[in-house]
Parts: sequence; structure tokens; C-alpha cells
Amino acid sequence: MEPRPDPRAEGSTFHCLPQAAITKTGEAILIRTLDDKTCQGLIDMYLAYQPRNSFQGLPPVSDAACVQWVQHMIGHGINLVALSFGEGAVGHAALFPIDDQRCEFLVVVAPRFQNIGIGTHLTRCAVQLAYEIGFDTIWLPVERTNLRARHVYKKCGFEYLATEDPRELEMTLDLAGYHEAVSIPVETMMNRNVLSIGLHESCRTAVEVFLKCRVASLPVVDDQARLIGIISETDMMLPSNLDKCVADVLTRDVLFVRPTCTVAKVVRMFLSKKVRSIPVVDAHGRLVGIIGRRDVLTYYVGRL
Repeated sequence: MEPRPDPRAEGSTFHCLPQAAITKTGEAILIRTLDDKTCQGLIDMYLAYQPRNSFQGLPPVSDAACVQWVQHMIGHGINLVALSFGEGAVGHAALFPIDDQRCEFLVVVAPRFQNIGIGTHLTRCAVQLAYEIGFDTIWLPVERTNLRARHVYKKCGFEYLATEDPRELEMTLDLAGYHEAVSIPVETMMNRNVLSIGLHESCRTAVEVFLKCRVASLPVVDDQARLIGIISETDMMLPSNLDKCVADVLTRDVLFVRPTCTVAKVVRMFLSKKVRSIPVVDAHGRLVGIIGRRDVLTYYVGRL
């Protein structure tokens, strides 16, 4: 019988809504839970890995042993896979339950796709997945000489444990504090005094606001304060746009969140969409605030 992916991943954010991310080289990747359709692609990624036996003795050198090892991870781990639209599976993250509260973490990126941010994206997604499943602690071993991996883990919140092993370090991430932090609703920390501009205002007025208030973008609202779109400084780079109306140049496909949205989701949007702020609208579509990266940081420093 072929190993099946862990069903606990099926109720996660990444199963219902896979995360798109852009690498440092501008390539789009998709991070999602492993399913029956992507299992073979994961096996193929490890079979193509060169050189084998290159990180902590893995993947196994023999093809048969390599396939067996990957199948073991599929059957015993909770897995995420990073997919390239041209190459298939290019990265893998797995959580291996130790008990109900603790899990071990593994992340691997195909050699040709290393050092462009995929490992960081996968690690952050795995932390979120562990949080959603209900783990309190993530543990991992890492070779002392693997400075790049250690940097990624530290950046994602892992801390070192005391160890006397001359070759290997242990790191852990305490999810108890993470549970509290990422569950905070956006309305707790959003900026309610949000600058906006009317749908029928002139673009020259928008430029004046950009220059006077030192903002890079403005939500666009109608007469009922409903969010219609967004206009940015970039939209004003064409001189011909200065004599137009905001309605003629705005971007209507705009990201937004509800006041009850958790900060965990907002942070994922900041990371994956490469935006600095997101409008907040109520159930009627009215603009009630805006949440930016600085708002999140300010709240954390002041309250946590």
C-alpha cells in the first residue's frame, strides 16, 4: 500500500488556500500541503538531488533507499511542498510528531533553487502549519558548519539549545508565545485614521496628498466610504495621467482584510504579496482602517 499524506494537513490554511511566493530571482512558486498528486513529484525531486548524502547523511545514495526514505516521510510526516510552475517540486518541509505537543522539523530545497528564499518561505509556512495543527514546540538538528541553514532558522524564530555534540546543534521554536501573538485580530492594531481619496477626485489632488503626507499609495473610496481600489505614486509616473480622474487610473483588484482577520494571515500576505500595507474593510465593504508592517511591529514591541 502506498503511503498517504497525513490527514491533519487537510484542514490547514495551505491545503485550502496554497500560498504563492516570489523568489529573489523573480520566479513564482506555490507552497501547499502534499497530496496524492504531488507525492511522485517529491520523490522525483529527491532522486534528482545531487550530490546525494549531502546533508546529515541524506538523501540516501541508493535509488531504492532514497524512494523508501521519501515514502517514510510521506507516511509519517506532515508535509508541505514548494512547486515551480516549470520544474514541479523544488522544495519540501516536513513536521514529524514526537508527541502531541512536540514535532521535529526538516526542510530541503533542490540544489538549483537554493539561496533564493524558498527555504525561508517553507520554514515560515511550516511554523504556521505547526501552529494550526496545535503543536507547542518545533525541534530540529542542524550541522554546525551549515551557517546558511542556521541563519534561516534564526530568522524564522528558532533558538539554540545547549549541546556538547561537536558536529551538530539543536534548535527549537516555542509556539506557545507564537499562539498568542498570531491570534491577535487586525482591529486591535490597525490604524483607524487612514488617508483615502474619493473615486472622482483628480489625479493632481492625489499627487498633492502623496507629497504632503509622504505616503506611497491611497485607498480609493466611493461616496459611501466603500473601498473601490487603490492608487499609488507609480500610477502618477506618466505625465498624461495627471489630467485624469482617480477612477481612470486606479487599480481595482486590491487586497483587503476584515477587522477580525488574524495577524498571522496579514503577515503571510505581507511576505507573499510583497506589500507594505493592506486596507481593512467591514462587512459592508466600507474602509475602516489600514494595517501596515510598522503597525504590527509597533504593537508587538509595545504590548508583547
